[in-house]
Amino acid sequence: MKKILSAIITIIISIAMLSLVGCGGENIVIKETDTYIVITASNQQMQINSDTTLVDYMNSLKEDNKLDFEIKGGMVNSVNGIENPIDYSSCWMLYTNDTENSNSLWGHVEYKGNTYGSAVLGAESLIIKEGYIYIWVYQTF
Repeated sequence: MKKILSAIITIIISIAMLSLVGCGGENIVIKETDTYIVITASNQQMQINSDTTLVDYMNSLKEDNKLDFEIKGGMVNSVNGIENPIDYSSCWMLYTNDTENSNSLWGHVEYKGNTYGSAVLGAESLIIKEGYIYIWVYQTF
């Protein structure tokens, strides 16, 4: 039930953010000056299997002091000390090259010449895949 609620909250927030900024068709290019975290899922970090979620992987990175994050209300609220404000005028948005778990119509970013679609599930529900990239971008709306 918690995973379903997390997914619903993520979808609602994603739709609300898109309606605020109208970025469905825009291609946001990530610049070095932007605040973002790139996670490449690798069995070298932890054994990835058919039920490994992004939050499982992020917890492994956290245990190794490679990442710090907090989850509140089913969504990632803080990454490496940068927290979403109460009014969500800025927040951490998740993008991936896993086309089965993303929707470019909801928004997308470009990073190093590749396009990543907005994740359709939250970190607690998103099953990751070896070699795929998951990018957290701190965006202001």
